[in-house]
Amino acid sequence: MTLGLWQIDGPSYWADEGVSVAIASRPLADLPTVLRHMDLVHGLYYVLLHVVSSVAGTGEIAMRLPSAIATAVGTAVLVALGRRTASPATGLFAGLIYASLPVVSRYAQEARQYALVSALVISVTYLLVLATEADRDRHRLRLWTAYTITLTITAWLHLYALFVLPAHGVMLLCRHPRGAWMRWIVSATVVCALTAPLALVARTQFGLVSWIPRPDLATVRHLGWLVFGGNPAVIVTIMALAVLGVGAPIRPAVRIVALPWLVIPAGLMVVISLIGQPIFYPRYVLHCVAALALAAGAGTARVAAWAARRSPAAAYLLPAALLVVLAGLIGPSQLAIREPLSRPDNLRALAHTLRDGARPGDAVLYVPAGNWMSTLPYPDSVARLDTWSLHADRFFGELPPDRFRHAATGLSRIWVVEGAKSYGNAVELRNDERFRRTAHWSFGTRQLSLYERNDAGRQPRAVVATSPDK
Repeated sequence: MTLGLWQIDGPSYWADEGVSVAIASRPLADLPTVLRHMDLVHGLYYVLLHVVSSVAGTGEIAMRLPSAIATAVGTAVLVALGRRTASPATGLFAGLIYASLPVVSRYAQEARQYALVSALVISVTYLLVLATEADRDRHRLRLWTAYTITLTITAWLHLYALFVLPAHGVMLLCRHPRGAWMRWIVSATVVCALTAPLALVARTQFGLVSWIPRPDLATVRHLGWLVFGGNPAVIVTIMALAVLGVGAPIRPAVRIVALPWLVIPAGLMVVISLIGQPIFYPRYVLHCVAALALAAGAGTARVAAWAARRSPAAAYLLPAALLVVLAGLIGPSQLAIREPLSRPDNLRALAHTLRDGARPGDAVLYVPAGNWMSTLPYPDSVARLDTWSLHADRFFGELPPDRFRHAATGLSRIWVVEGAKSYGNAVELRNDERFRRTAHWSFGTRQLSLYERNDAGRQPRAVVATSPDK
């Protein structure tokens, strides 16, 4: 929890977080309209975040706090899972390794549902282990019911969490009797049936993830940077400990749980992405990092056991030294992800620039229309701006070109918030001889421009600036 809260409000919101905060801060009555056009698969998370924003506001701490709490809970459950499948030492080391990985801290400080989904997948896997080991029918029924309900909620938070189901099936095939396998089939069938409506409707929005690239060697490099901070020494150390952990003949339960969980969800998504529409993206399988930590925790426990046979003191000193060295190697990455400019976009700087430069009577144009979400997380940025005149509705729909030119007639200054590519009414404004772009700023993938009406008595000089650190 400490790592999750450490400088949680340091980095600015970025584009995806801006969407979360913008949708969550609107009245719940608006949510169906928004979800008809985008992010249907995130609807349950937006409802949760709406409750949080209603109580605590939309500041970075409040909006990111659910992810930090989820990460802490997920770590605690992983410790319990390690204890159950191997030993107390395995659980302790697995939790320490998991919490220290840069990717875990990164998503513990983000107003998106990936940390929550990871915590729930860890919990579901733990429930599966408990259910298959229960020795009383009544207790077993409660655990299988909890497994089914929790996995259904997880899938409604993110559909791709269902890729853990095949991994769970393989776990059961490797160890448990036919009775447990049949009960899992019933649970899996119920989960899929309860999730099917979301999956069927979400297919209509599949184009929203068309930006996902097909996996290649660059994807592997990105994974190394994301999970381990890009440090080769960290990669080698964690992977060596993981191999040592799953290779231990006296701890087959760790291998049976960790290997399918680590390989199958990501592997299936990669295969699908190679032969069809790409769906694999590292954050979608963030929960697989817990499987890696579980295996590495077992490896660290194995090192401690080896040291104990030679010296009682070494049983504590050797793994402690190993973890201290690992923490030192990971430390720079932990610091880097908390820097103000560590996210793909700097919506805070964009908002401050807009707020400081706005004058009464200025209007703002969002292109595409959904870019209103880029400023709403910092609402004072548009407090003095006309946000309605250049849009079709209260969701900032785009005006037809002729209506847009007419709406711009009475304006003297227009601010444009757009993505990396300019199109639609942003192009109309750029080609409008009545206006001239006098300033432009770049904030990652979000661009801010100022257009002013031409004045025959002066020719304003164009200004180009980069993202300030605000």
